[in-house]
Amino acid sequence: MRIFRTYARAYGDDLDAVLAPLTTVTGEPVSTRFTMPNGLELATVGRVLVVAGDERVLEPYRATVATLIIDDLDECRVLLNRTGAQIVSGPQAVPTGRNLTAKLPGGVQIEYVEWDEAQWERAGGRPA
Repeated sequence: MRIFRTYARAYGDDLDAVLAPLTTVTGEPVSTRFTMPNGLELATVGRVLVVAGDERVLEPYRATVATLIIDDLDECRVLLNRTGAQIVSGPQAVPTGRNLTAKLPGGVQIEYVEWDEAQWERAGGRPA
């Protein structure tokens, strides 16, 4: 399994309020922005994934500390199962492709995402 990108996660209650200073400080533009069906708003700035929304909706996501963009979600799931990780959610369809979230032995929770071709096009192309 290949990891293409790693995003640190940041949580807030107002996406626009977070994005304005984050883009200024990092010098990076917002490269992806979308709203989930549950009302959460997500955006990426550089290698930071900002997740924003009502505290009640955010609560189940706060334990996830990073998002890894990978090449094969099915292989990832097999590897996670082999390590004894607990699959918290997924695999499921998301606006950028498919994802799953797993809690590793020791308690670290990570989201794994396999981008679809449309998301790779928005991101400037899949790495060789």
